Amino acid sequence: MMQKHRFLTQMKLNLADLAPFSENKINVSSTYFSKQSGLVKFFVAEIEKTAEQLLTQEDVPYSEFYAEKLIKQFDTLNSAINKAQQQKKNTVQFQSSFQFSTNIHTLSPNKRLQEYRKALRALNEKMSWLMEQNYNDENEALKQELQNQILETEYRKDKCMKAIEDLEQELLFKQK
Repeated sequence: MMQKHRFLTQMKLNLADLAPFSENKINVSSTYFSKQSGLVKFFVAEIEKTAEQLLTQEDVPYSEFYAEKLIKQFDTLNSAINKAQQQKKNTVQFQSSFQFSTNIHTLSPNKRLQEYRKALRALNEKMSWLMEQNYNDENEALKQELQNQILETEYRKDKCMKAIEDLEQELLFKQK
């Protein structure tokens, strides 16, 4: 009985780790759940129901059956969440409409300035896109990743603007 409680306590801790994903819709291909797709919180509720059934069992074979079912349900749910996260990561990619020269540093200052201005427009586009994604996404882990990308894009934008300023100064001195 003590082992059963320890096992269920650990399972509850594992389920608590899935809380940030509770509103995410996922698909599972398993006979351990009554549905094949739905919100994560639905599957967590089913796992909790299995845990309650395990807790009420006095017979060892039934206890073993429910404990095994509980583990399989959790593993299935966990891998479905990971798969959904991976797919979401793969689909959430910014695509710029600009094409860039392969080796910008070998171009003449005028051409390089044009490329940097194009890059700045692309970075501004990306920044807008990232902010929109961040605003619309409910997933905290993905929001944090987007925040990191926003900071990185800001840094790249600053470097690009500095390069534009330097090139404009260089071209201005050449004209005099």
